[in-house]
Amino acid sequence: MSYDKDSLLCKAIVKMFTQQNDFRHKYYNGNLDNQKGVMQPTSLEALKSIDRMSIMEKILCELKILQSTDDELEQRMGLRHQTVSSSRRLCVIKEWVVPTGKKRPTRSGRNANVWELTEEGKAQVVIILERKVK
Repeated sequence: MSYDKDSLLCKAIVKMFTQQNDFRHKYYNGNLDNQKGVMQPTSLEALKSIDRMSIMEKILCELKILQSTDDELEQRMGLRHQTVSSSRRLCVIKEWVVPTGKKRPTRSGRNANVWELTEEGKAQVVIILERKVK
């Protein structure tokens, strides 16, 4: 499979996000509040500061690479269902993401919508990439 330039940049952004998220789970087991003595307060705050827009950007980049279900996004991004589904829902509200009409089984065996970028979503990915490259 060959990737265009934007897809390659998206893969790099997603990889950076995944590494950051792996760090959070490896050292804090997802519960940063119980570990206050482990790091400097400023580092702890930086770790907590992944905002909703940042997660939405990662979802858009993931969908630029590959149409996915929420469950697939959760697995690749290492995030909880509530985080991914609510962020993806905001992408739907902004008309950046739509269901493809296809369904795929989740880890639990239930069928789930497969999501893809709209033209507006693809334009948003370009904006994200331009901002990240600068």
